Amino acid sequence: MLHNFPSFCLALGGYVKAIFSTLLLVVLFVTALAVGAQNDEVVSVNYLIAESDMRLSWLMAGLFIAGFITCLLFLLAFYTRIRLESAGLKRRLAKQQKQLNKLQDETVKDS
Repeated sequence: MLHNFPSFCLALGGYVKAIFSTLLLVVLFVTALAVGAQNDEVVSVNYLIAESDMRLSWLMAGLFIAGFITCLLFLLAFYTRIRLESAGLKRRLAKQQKQLNKLQDETVKDS
């Protein structure tokens, strides 16, 4: 059973990589929360038009989540662009395949 492990991973495609990546992300987030929970220091945050005092742990967690959401939005935009490009290329390929088949049929009829 153990000798089938690499082929099993290949059969799953990118699922194993996605599971490990998600697991790593969760471990990093929990570690960040554990470290942040040890920081009870109150810091002053200056916005463009306001100022706020908050615990450093809350600031770290908020910035981590904001960065994660920002990255997800960029990933979604990139993924959408790639999917649209792929759909256009598939339509173009189908059109050219029809033209090629038509030309091959004409060549066979002529000979």
